[in-house]
Amino acid sequence: MPNDYQIHAVAFRSGSCWVAQCLEYDIATQAKSFRELLYEVERILVAHVLVARGEGADPFAGIPKAPKRFWEMYKNGKPIPDATPEMPETRVQMALAA
Repeated sequence: MPNDYQIHAVAFRSGSCWVAQCLEYDIATQAKSFRELLYEVERILVAHVLVARGEGADPFAGIPKAPKRFWEMYKNGKPIPDATPEMPETRVQMALAA
């Protein structure tokens, strides 16, 4: 099992909610505020790591990449430095969609 995961995510508004879509793995979450969204991103990724570790599996095995449109949103977005705290084994780089 790899010891480190670098994950990119794009954040954007959808109606009254904020959404974060991870790119390397098709994992998404949402929240009412941007601050809550950052917590939810951390929570969902840590959950994947902890559950897989308990099963002796790769945390993100079998999860496909996000659809291409999210990669384009990330590429055209504005980087958010240090948007999420470092998590054990997982670092997230986020961009705010234009």
